[in-house]
Amino acid sequence: MAGNELRNQELSRHEEQVDRNIEHNQAVNLGEKRRGVAAANQNSTIARIVNIVYFLFGALELLLAVRVILYLIGVNAENGFASFIYGLSAPFVALFASLLQNPTLGGTSVLEITTLIAMLVYAILAWLVGRVIWLTLSRSR
Repeated sequence: MAGNELRNQELSRHEEQVDRNIEHNQAVNLGEKRRGVAAANQNSTIARIVNIVYFLFGALELLLAVRVILYLIGVNAENGFASFIYGLSAPFVALFASLLQNPTLGGTSVLEITTLIAMLVYAILAWLVGRVIWLTLSRSR
């Protein structure tokens, strides 16, 4: 009979230990899930910021592409739309303006190689800014 009582006490202690282990594991899992959700929320916000950066640089790339096309087809620079595009894009190509001579293709048509180089540089810059933001602000799960 004493052997059965010892076994029952041992079984009872074992069950209590199992219950404590289960509670501990559930608490750990809940904590991990909370950290994962917090990291996912932060990463979602960071991804949104990176997408905004890419959008802004994409809009700049589009503006510069329109500038290249307008110069390439030789539009009248006195036209309101052309004047607006040239004025808006001028600060972004000013750094590259004296890099090399843009070839004239005949008449008023100009191939703006400097603007194409600016587009390449801004595309690389957009990628670098996006990666730096992501690498510095995102959290691992």
